[in-house]
Amino acid sequence: MFSKLKALFTEEEKKPETKEHDISLAVTAVMIEIMNADDKLEDAEHQAIFTAIKKRFKLTHEEVEALMVEAKAAQDKAMDLHQFTSLIIDHFSTAERIDILKELWLVAMADGKVDSYEEHLIRKLAKLIGVYHGEFIQAKIDARNESN
Repeated sequence: MFSKLKALFTEEEKKPETKEHDISLAVTAVMIEIMNADDKLEDAEHQAIFTAIKKRFKLTHEEVEALMVEAKAAQDKAMDLHQFTSLIIDHFSTAERIDILKELWLVAMADGKVDSYEEHLIRKLAKLIGVYHGEFIQAKIDARNESN
């Protein structure tokens, strides 16, 4: 009996394994959040998300479209951004998170104008994914150079 109790208390708590799909869903959801921040759904922003997700996760056209639909539904149901940003922090290095931030800037810049709501949200997401202010600024500069 004691051995069963001891085993119960010493057994490590097992976290459910995060699937690659959940990680790609999280990144896509925050990108969609940026696209929706200015209340204007632009084709250029949609295309910027599509391109970034396809490249980052090496998905087919159909897989990206399905992921974007699923991410939009997840984003609509979400109470906050934590469920997405925590996955990004857990599964990406600092350099990769900075690159994701650059992709967020590219989404915001895709329509030719960065709305103040988009900039505020990207700033908030940078803090939530552990990117320092200097890296935030550099990601913006890199995105601007890439978009020109």
